[in-house]
Amino acid sequence: MDIKEEIESILTQIGLKDPEFEIEMTSTGRIGGFVISESFMGKSHIDRQNMLWDKLDRILDEDKRAKIIGLLTMTPVEAEEADAA
Repeated sequence: MDIKEEIESILTQIGLKDPEFEIEMTSTGRIGGFVISESFMGKSHIDRQNMLWDKLDRILDEDKRAKIIGLLTMTPVEAEEADAA
């Protein structure tokens, strides 16, 4: 399992409602992208990030965490609005 698949698997475990992952790996092996779920509705961006990173910090070692450039959290409505812009 590559790190992209591992991150998606870990984030599926936090119980997000119908999560969608738009995660890419760069040519240098770094990871970044979007995590889209209705579970983020009504939550601040800090709370959303804490949901993800509480789990990632517990499971991934420091080397793997260092490869993550950023994971942006959005609701489906926010993702649609971003696509339309």
